[in-house]
Amino acid sequence: MKIKKARCQEWIPLIENYKASGLTMAAWCSANQFTLHTLKYWLRKLNGVSSTSSTKSQPSAFIPLSVGDAVSVKAHTTPLIVRVGEASIELRSDFDSRLFREVVQVLRSTC
Repeated sequence: MKIKKARCQEWIPLIENYKASGLTMAAWCSANQFTLHTLKYWLRKLNGVSSTSSTKSQPSAFIPLSVGDAVSVKAHTTPLIVRVGEASIELRSDFDSRLFREVVQVLRSTC
């Protein structure tokens, strides 16, 4: 068990070095004489582990995102108008496709 822990401790600075290098995985592995498989293994294994246990992880950065009013977005979309015989059907982006098929079948049979 101590061997596994020691191996993990060896890889923490290597992973940090890779991330800071700006190189692709393949380029970093080539420059440091590791296989791509090994790097990927340790990236998964150490997912987000920092080099020192006393260092607190930095908080996640949030990017503000403003979302428009859904009603106003729908109001500005141009509907698709489908004509079957004399009937016309207005479809918006959130239409129920199953209901639409059923309505078209009924209109075909009556027109």
